[in-house]
Amino acid sequence: MRRYETILIAHADLSEDELTGLIERHRAIITDQKGIMVKVERWGKRRLAYLIKKQSRGFYILMDYAGETVVVNELERNLKIHDKVLKFMTVLKDDSVDPTALEKEIADAAQTTKKQEEPQAAAPEAPSAVQSVEGSAKESTEIQQTVPEESKTDAKGDH
Repeated sequence: MRRYETILIAHADLSEDELTGLIERHRAIITDQKGIMVKVERWGKRRLAYLIKKQSRGFYILMDYAGETVVVNELERNLKIHDKVLKFMTVLKDDSVDPTALEKEIADAAQTTKKQEEPQAAAPEAPSAVQSVEGSAKESTEIQQTVPEESKTDAKGDH
């Protein structure tokens, strides 16, 4: 069993339901071919460096999975014929993967996701005056370090 990573760019005008359907369809393809889905990351809408099928923006999705070459062949065959997928690329991450270690990694990823969601659900406590000054300084540095939703580069042909 090998470990793969597929990055795909979908049309930016897809609704949330269509995007979820696209991801679930390809997740089902992987699992039907006896593959193991490790994670799916939605990177969001980005401005493309150049026009792809007359589109200047796209929605990036990362799919990390394990399986045999049959899984990759079937996934890529479906990605080629799907009209809402602009571009995709599959990369081999590891030649041999231990399924038990993979299951542990999936469980750990699920726990970290759960821990990240819990603090957001809890109501924030009222900070003291010293903490609020320190917190505002930390927030200003964090804001500067965040990645913008779309890059500032223009697509070819735009002036």
